[in-house]
Amino acid sequence: MTEETVLHDWDPSPETLQRWAYDENLHLDEQDEDLALGRRDFLPILIPIADDTRCPKADYILSSLDFYLMFLTLRGNDSELSALDDAIAIARDQKRPEIVDWSALLQRRLKYRIGVGPVDRTLALKMGNDLLNGICRQSKIAITNETDVEFEVQLSVPPFHRHKEWLTINRQTGTFSFRR
Repeated sequence: MTEETVLHDWDPSPETLQRWAYDENLHLDEQDEDLALGRRDFLPILIPIADDTRCPKADYILSSLDFYLMFLTLRGNDSELSALDDAIAIARDQKRPEIVDWSALLQRRLKYRIGVGPVDRTLALKMGNDLLNGICRQSKIAITNETDVEFEVQLSVPPFHRHKEWLTINRQTGTFSFRR
């Protein structure tokens, strides 16, 4: 099996992305290939490809896009969040159940950004899972601190649990802050 490297220029054409997606022997010219896919202008190209069950990289693409949009939700400014609206609009036309579920997850993330109102333990854990895990990773989520004012929700990544991330969620407003 011969590996061919493509996408040297960071501005690949839709044709190049399509070719890469359907050929298991093609790889991006980037160590963190999944991070290279995280661009707003790739959404209209990659979401329909991820919807195609014949595409060998469909799940990988969907996971990569989720990771990109997850961190926009956690750290992006308000203007960057419109990328989630773009993804939701594109996903609306897709058929694969995983894409439909992902679209609903993106909608929940947008609601979390503005605050969902009063939060109990159950909702705090759901927010932690939706905001820190999503579909792109499955790490342990736990409430590590709870006061009358807020919940601290922690993601801990196996196997050694050295990488941790936290959400501090206001119990009254449901707004959150993120830190690593």
